[in-house]
Amino acid sequence: MPAFEYKALDQAGKLKKGLLEGDSEKLVRQKLRDTGLMPTQVTEIASQSSNKNGSSNSFFSSSIATSDLSLFTRELYTLLDAGTPLNDALRSMAKQDESKQMSRFVTSLHNKVSEGHSLATALSQAPMRVDKDVIATIQAGEESGYLDQVLSRLADAVEQRDQLHKKMKTALIYPVLMVVVAILIVLFLMVFVVPKVVKVFDSMKQDLPPLTQGMISMSDFIQNQWAWLLVGAFVIWGVFIWIMRQPKGRYKMHSLALKIPGVKKFLIFSISARWARTLGVLLSSGVAIQDALKIASEVVTLDPMKRSVLKMSDDVREGASVAKAMHTAGFFPPLMMNLVKTGEGKGQLDTMLLKAAKHYEFSVETSANTLVSILEPMLIIIMGGVVLTVVLAIMMPIFEMNQMVGG
Repeated sequence: MPAFEYKALDQAGKLKKGLLEGDSEKLVRQKLRDTGLMPTQVTEIASQSSNKNGSSNSFFSSSIATSDLSLFTRELYTLLDAGTPLNDALRSMAKQDESKQMSRFVTSLHNKVSEGHSLATALSQAPMRVDKDVIATIQAGEESGYLDQVLSRLADAVEQRDQLHKKMKTALIYPVLMVVVAILIVLFLMVFVVPKVVKVFDSMKQDLPPLTQGMISMSDFIQNQWAWLLVGAFVIWGVFIWIMRQPKGRYKMHSLALKIPGVKKFLIFSISARWARTLGVLLSSGVAIQDALKIASEVVTLDPMKRSVLKMSDDVREGASVAKAMHTAGFFPPLMMNLVKTGEGKGQLDTMLLKAAKHYEFSVETSANTLVSILEPMLIIIMGGVVLTVVLAIMMPIFEMNQMVGG
């Protein structure tokens, strides 16, 4: 039964919004009237989100947030584990979800499942993009008949991914805030403080120090050319976005990032951990190794590493072990390769991959904290140096004037 999003007025004239199921828009309007509401707008959710191909999981649709996906998988697992049928579980979640976007998302899944589609198919046609590894994992669970168990493993993996994202954001807040504050302080000094000090210098009949002259010139330039500077910043940002959308340009930028000391280790650990956890969950859910390798490559965000991971699928198909393919890829940490080799030998590849993921997720968190601990004093020194330079440029002529008066 299709679902409709409605807006209606109650008897007091207050606007009400919500979702309601019905065979047609006319019947939904009648249901609303029967409950004492006056419908002003009724729109079928499927017509809002579907595209020409019947799939709304397109390039232009927004991706589901990791935190929302984590909550969705955990709630769905809990309901299925309690014996609730999938259709009823989705209906219940759609009604209880406080987020309008998530309510529309879950309702679209319920509609598709009610029509006889699998949950994996419903996710692939949902109004928000869902990662391919999530869809493949759920498909494997449905085909094996153990959807609740697969959802449990998937919920753990998504929750771990969400926690890592939150920790990373928290670690970066302070350095980013310091950079923004430093830029604002310098702009304030250049635009408001320096011009007032220049008026004092104009009455002086002596040459100003080079540092002061340079600061005055920079202040004049910022005040007179601020519009062009703003345009230039947007142009540079636009060029950067354009380069990142070109395969060759993006590959070169990613390769450059992998050459930065400190950042290289952090990126490799981060991507390797996510790849290992994704591959481990896929294999434990019953996905074939070659298919799992291709799907897991979707979580590799740097092109040079992704190219190597995609080649691993060909190497495995030709008879190479996963550990050997990882060694050929050339970027995986040694401990992870040893764990994978051990797992293959014991027939516990998925278990060892999840252990490796857990270890390197902890390493990523440690590396992030280390990077931040290095960046913080560097940013403080740089910010202090910039402010000190501006203060010296202002104070040097004043000192010279005092010396002249004292002499």
